[in-house]
Amino acid sequence: MLTRRHLLAGAAAGSAALLLPGSANAAEPDTTTEQGWLDWLAAHRRDVSVLIDDGAGRRAARNADVRRLLASSIKVVHLSAYAVAVAEGRLDPREQIRIGDWDAHHPFVADGRAHFQALNWLGVPCDDYGIAKDPEQRVPLARIPEAMIFFSDNAATDYLRTRLGDPALQIAAARGGWTRPDTRSLGGEVLMLMMPEYAPPPGSPVVVRRAMGDAVARRFVRDPAFRAEAFERWPSMPRTPDEQWPWVKGHGQGSASDLFSLHRSLATGRYRPGGTLAREILARPLSDRVPPGASEVLFKAGSLPRTLTVGLSVRWPGGRSGTAAVLLTGVSDQDAQNASALIDVLIAALAVPERFEALRRALG
Repeated sequence: MLTRRHLLAGAAAGSAALLLPGSANAAEPDTTTEQGWLDWLAAHRRDVSVLIDDGAGRRAARNADVRRLLASSIKVVHLSAYAVAVAEGRLDPREQIRIGDWDAHHPFVADGRAHFQALNWLGVPCDDYGIAKDPEQRVPLARIPEAMIFFSDNAATDYLRTRLGDPALQIAAARGGWTRPDTRSLGGEVLMLMMPEYAPPPGSPVVVRRAMGDAVARRFVRDPAFRAEAFERWPSMPRTPDEQWPWVKGHGQGSASDLFSLHRSLATGRYRPGGTLAREILARPLSDRVPPGASEVLFKAGSLPRTLTVGLSVRWPGGRSGTAAVLLTGVSDQDAQNASALIDVLIAALAVPERFEALRRALG
């Protein structure tokens, strides 16, 4: 079972680098508590996009169609596409994949040590940068989507994208009501931060940035000399949130409505084929946080500097399911570290009517 430490590591993974801790502001709400997060939401309504439905007649929204950074919440798209491919017989979860082919999508840093943690979870000996000591070692393909969801491994995400292709990701998302999600290479984004000469000028169209990120990611996978060059460069990459923000704000975006639609489709059982497998994987990270009377909690979160995102559903025996999609900007480093209390707020709101009303009041 994953521990709370693993949960928080997964929520934080996808950040651009190992960020320096921020200083606390005494005037800000205490987000170590559930009430503190309600106070934060009430004080930052312009920075909040939320859509929540408890499956029992209560629904609330705030800026639900405003596009914001998605961070690792986008990975539910890749999971859904993998689950569809398995259900349709295009992928075999028992296939033994070469660790070196997975490692090739990991640009050494900038994932909160998610890839390192995933390899350790699998018992794969690796160096301090999360690169396997034996690239010929094999693991079942089934472990890749699990690493993506449990630890928020960006390399697993890009590996699945390469295997499946963008059209499969787009079709899988559309089955859950999310049209045209931004499924760019996550490794490419990191490489452009490390090596800005391979990035487009600030303000370039999204399609240009996505194409350039994809190109540099493909080069990293295929060219050992380029990987060596990247390794030389990473110590000088921007590290603080303020330094990273000009890069971060051009990362992939979507709306709370988009994220809600796919999570809702999975939670209600409408997502076919592959919905059962996707739910099984999403249910494992919070298997110890299921509220009384419920059967499971489905969960994937993400973060980037100034950004925290959550897609979450609670399911009950008998068919009821509640879903919440939350995209936050203007989040401090300290608040991001307190993500567990925000998750408690959302689970409680879906499970307890009075707590739902408290969240509705905070959203305004």
